[in-house]
Amino acid sequence: MTAKNKTKFNRSRGLAGKASLLAAGGLACGLFLHAGEAQAKKPGVLEGKPVVVDRLELRKLRFQITPQIGMSLSQPFVHKGMVGAKLRFDFTDWLGVRASFMYGVLDIDSSLLTALNEGGLPVGTADSSGTLTADEAGQGPYRPNGQLDNPAPLLHDFQAGLTKVQFSGSVDLAFTPFSGKLGLFSAIFTEYDIYIFGGLGFVNWARHYPDVQSTSETLQLETNPDAVGFCQDPGNGNQTNSDCLLHPVTADDGFRLGGSFGAGVHLFITDWMSLNPEIHDIVVGHNDAGQNATIDDVPPQVENSAGRDRVARHNVTFNLGLTFYVPPKAKRSRLEQKLRKK
Repeated sequence: MTAKNKTKFNRSRGLAGKASLLAAGGLACGLFLHAGEAQAKKPGVLEGKPVVVDRLELRKLRFQITPQIGMSLSQPFVHKGMVGAKLRFDFTDWLGVRASFMYGVLDIDSSLLTALNEGGLPVGTADSSGTLTADEAGQGPYRPNGQLDNPAPLLHDFQAGLTKVQFSGSVDLAFTPFSGKLGLFSAIFTEYDIYIFGGLGFVNWARHYPDVQSTSETLQLETNPDAVGFCQDPGNGNQTNSDCLLHPVTADDGFRLGGSFGAGVHLFITDWMSLNPEIHDIVVGHNDAGQNATIDDVPPQVENSAGRDRVARHNVTFNLGLTFYVPPKAKRSRLEQKLRKK
């Protein structure tokens, strides 16, 4: 083969190779486009569906009725065991309104109150001269001479002003941002939700020692600083009674409004019943001991009002309830599948 013929032969082979490559590429593109077109025409399994399908709507348009028990957690002197109930209605699966009421049935003295009752405060004596102690003359409204330098109130004055929670409640807006399924030990599965709430609360206070009288009540002393005979004891030569003067008492009992907020969990046992632990705080202004708490009053006076002798009292309770749902059967979110034409 001559050199010229060899050159022509090589050119022919090169052109044939390029043609083969072009043909193979065209065939591959055709197959790819055809497969893509076929795939595009066939809808995916999850196409058009929401993130959660066939979900239980455990709250929407359902009433919740919850009998519950509770225990106060933040009282400085008297902890309270409570019983009550709450009602709730949800407009959607995440928003509703609720009302609650709790009544105190059990008093538990705190360790602080126990310490005060067992020697933490001086005990008054029945001896008007103060020479004899309470152990010698019996308990009474007079301060023993050995306690004249003690700035603390007498025990009976402290007890006369001490108050405790009688009942409480609130009306709140409830928001449920989290819900889902909960698995325990890979064997027990249940629905749950976590909610928060806030609104208007109320607390009613009552005296913890209703039969104990203050010094001024026992001796029937004048407690108005502008009146004649202020704190003078006619049974003791009209001498000024130091405890009436320095430790006035006005128990801060009665009804109080404030803010309410808290959070809780529903652990569903069935579609119509759940276990409901909850933390609830109602904040109101209150003077727990009914004593003077300011330093600018001369002579000291008890003024149970905001900015004076009342402070913001957090009434935190832990509640445990069993919630029943009405109607008892929960609806499920359904997705109507649309038929597609081929």
